[in-house]
Amino acid sequence: MTTTVTPRSHSTETGSVVARTARTGHLIAAGAAMFALPWLVWGSAIAQAHGLIGWRLPQGLALWVLTPSIVLVTALIGGRPALLDLGRRLVAWRVPPVTYLAALATPVVVATAAVALAAALGHRPHLGAMMSLPSALAYLGYGVGLYLLTEEAGWRGLLLPRLQARMRPVWANLLLGVVWSVWHYPLLHVPGESDNGLPFAGFLLLTTGTAVLIGALVNAAGGSVLVAALFHAAFNATYSYTGVVGPDHTPLWTAATVSAVLAVALSATTRGTLLHR
Repeated sequence: MTTTVTPRSHSTETGSVVARTARTGHLIAAGAAMFALPWLVWGSAIAQAHGLIGWRLPQGLALWVLTPSIVLVTALIGGRPALLDLGRRLVAWRVPPVTYLAALATPVVVATAAVALAAALGHRPHLGAMMSLPSALAYLGYGVGLYLLTEEAGWRGLLLPRLQARMRPVWANLLLGVVWSVWHYPLLHVPGESDNGLPFAGFLLLTTGTAVLIGALVNAAGGSVLVAALFHAAFNATYSYTGVVGPDHTPLWTAATVSAVLAVALSATTRGTLLHR
């Protein structure tokens, strides 16, 4: 006899796996796995720039070292069931089409509003200065796979479901946004990186507001990490093309303000659930 697993039983199984692996020790282990190797890679570049060492690790490794770290810590805290749950989240593509549209459109809307506000304050737009339009489109295609298998597998695939099992979704996403911002902190000091020199306070506001927006989309898509990866790639490509993350910091602050306003409005509209079921 063949047994068919219904969506309800699948949802119950997924919730059980997440709940069993959402203890404080599990969350600390997952967080440590996200920080350790990228900070080592970025730290080597910072140390070299200050003359402390004469070498640096290849900076392109900073994200890709996350993949084995995420797989290892997931296996350690939850074994095969946790790995299967993470895998299902990574390949979940049958989601409401509107979530894909929103993942692409939201960064464009925020960036457009940010550039318009900066222009109203007397700052000239810097379209294409940091990244040309063809390069941004190419980055969008490459970035989806990059973030799916690295950052978003950890932030929205591993950590977010467990944080939301411990606290209200709005607080879980705000906390994750702060952690995500702190994770980037060394990158703001790596010479030659596009984020080098950005004010941390503005970056914190932008990233935390963005985390709430991504979290709501992931919840609307039933936990799909693919939607988060699409948003992340669109976010970086759009903000680089429009100069939000450029040397003129006014667009960064206006984008941060727009993102924060959208995050507050979304949180209020959904009464703090951020579309989490």
